[in-house]
Amino acid sequence: MPSRASSPAAESRLVRIGFSVIQQRVRAAVQRVAATDPAPTDPFRGLYVSDELALDLAAAEAREDLDARVAAAADVLGLDALDSAVLALCAAPELDARYGRLIAYLHDDVTRKLASARLAALLLGDDAGGAGAVLARFDADAPLRLSAAIRFVEGDDVTALADRGVKLDERLVAMLLGTRLDDPDGAPRLRRVTPPQIDPGRADTLAHLRAKLAVDTQLALLVAGPDAAQMLAAALDAPVALADLSGADAAAGRFAARASLHARLDGAALAFEGLDELPAERQPAVAALLTSLQRPIVCVRSRDAVAALGEISPAVVEIPPPSFAERRALWRASTGSDDVDEVAAKFRLSTHAIERAAQLAAVAAATRGESRPARGDLDAGARQASGSDIGRLASRLEPAFAWDDVVLPARQRELLASISAYLRHRDLVLSEWGYERLLSGSQGLKVLFAGESGTGKTMAARMLANELGLDIYRIDLAGIVSKYIGETEKNLDRVFAAAADSNAILFFDEADALFGKRTEVRDSHDRYANIEVAYLLQKMEAYPGAVVLATNFRKNMDDAFLRRLDFLVDFPFPEVDDRERIWRRQLPAGAPLGDDIDPKALAQRFKLSGGSIRNCSLAAAFLAADEGCAIEMRHLLRAVAVEYAKLGRLTLDADFGAS
Repeated sequence: MPSRASSPAAESRLVRIGFSVIQQRVRAAVQRVAATDPAPTDPFRGLYVSDELALDLAAAEAREDLDARVAAAADVLGLDALDSAVLALCAAPELDARYGRLIAYLHDDVTRKLASARLAALLLGDDAGGAGAVLARFDADAPLRLSAAIRFVEGDDVTALADRGVKLDERLVAMLLGTRLDDPDGAPRLRRVTPPQIDPGRADTLAHLRAKLAVDTQLALLVAGPDAAQMLAAALDAPVALADLSGADAAAGRFAARASLHARLDGAALAFEGLDELPAERQPAVAALLTSLQRPIVCVRSRDAVAALGEISPAVVEIPPPSFAERRALWRASTGSDDVDEVAAKFRLSTHAIERAAQLAAVAAATRGESRPARGDLDAGARQASGSDIGRLASRLEPAFAWDDVVLPARQRELLASISAYLRHRDLVLSEWGYERLLSGSQGLKVLFAGESGTGKTMAARMLANELGLDIYRIDLAGIVSKYIGETEKNLDRVFAAAADSNAILFFDEADALFGKRTEVRDSHDRYANIEVAYLLQKMEAYPGAVVLATNFRKNMDDAFLRRLDFLVDFPFPEVDDRERIWRRQLPAGAPLGDDIDPKALAQRFKLSGGSIRNCSLAAAFLAADEGCAIEMRHLLRAVAVEYAKLGRLTLDADFGAS
């Protein structure tokens, strides 16, 4: 197919052509046509084709280039000699306007410029052994109709069936013209997937998939996994055109035929997608469509999509995600860097996602003028390439804190470091060191942060996300918990399904609202409340990433839930030394600070959490800014008094001095 891009010389000519030049070209073309018109004074010219004109048109030399194009299309479609001749006749008016006028002449109707079955029988019947043999090539189950290469013009109920116009598929016409003039809005939506340029790994899975493809059966084949399409292309060693099943309407058979035709014209194998999100009301029609096809192949993200096929029992090949070693090899091949162990361990991406992440990282590096991406570029690319559906159901938190910002006792800091180490090295330990066989469940991480409000639970979660280069999303409990039976489970399922490919930390604040203690069953509401807890435990254990829950009331948490946690970090109320460190950190170096500020005295006199200290520092800064002076001790004391009142604590004048 010729390139759409114009050469520089052609572009330089084109830019000089304005309307005046177009007018000149039109005038010249009119003069040429008028010079060849046998009856220029005929008032009915254009409304009929005279015998003389028809003879002149028929006497013109045949275009050999059209023969080559039709022959190429016939080879792609696997047509025999007679079908190829029928195809050439039907294509003629699309490829050369004079054939439209000649066909109109033969039909004795200037409006009928398309070939018909009767005209084909008239022209080709002697060579085919009779008109009936030619007419049979227009049957609904004949190759040309079955492949959707041709169709009868719709809405022509007056014309006899054998005289109805025959049109070629637009995509086929575009191929014959060597262009892409066809309208994509009217065609089946196809997504082209080429074989991976780098080794996708999973050699055993590829061999199993090739063996399934080689079996001669009419059963549908379901290829399940995030890499389903890429692995299918690798197994076939050919491009795959994926047709979206959501576009299959009432004429589902025609949809499949046109999708198959377009795939063949593009030199690709046909497969289907879109079964995962297919609405329930569409599932029976799609199931019937797949049943009617010979060995359809469907790519899905999860084998659970088989439920949409009802009673159909397809052959299923599950494509496992790439292992840590395979991800590491993919990252190295995609980036040319050896420093990829950490990003390969933290982000469980598919082959396609790793290729896309590597491209994003390379762009970030090139923007800085560097030839290879840095570790931060790899993390950023991996985050962008991860699934983003969770952003519709949760709010993203900015991972803006570092280790030094979190003031905690040594024991709690060690636990946070252990959580970070688990997420960094879990694949090395579990996959390569063999500990995976000792685990019965998911390799995800379940963590509980427990402590009073303001003790740093959210800050610690954001710090971990920042340290690991991961996204973190706060799950809005108001949109999850429902008073209607069964709705909470549905909402949770949507959240975890959307987060499945996100590689993000899920942060449930005030988690005791969801993970409260299970109660003795006295009525149906108690029973369903307990089911919610059990269901949530199952979804958390199946999630491959990290789930961090925060609660102000650890004693309210269900005991069975606590036993299934990987880490439980208690956030104690800060002691004097920790409060002094927090005060110093909450007074920025860039702020104008008075000489009388005494963080140690503030820590000793006022028992405040880290969150409350932050509030006091900020309130004092606004008081000082309003007075147009530096932040002084009196401003901090006034802010502490306001915070104490907000917390409902008793205040003594002796504590606040001259404030």
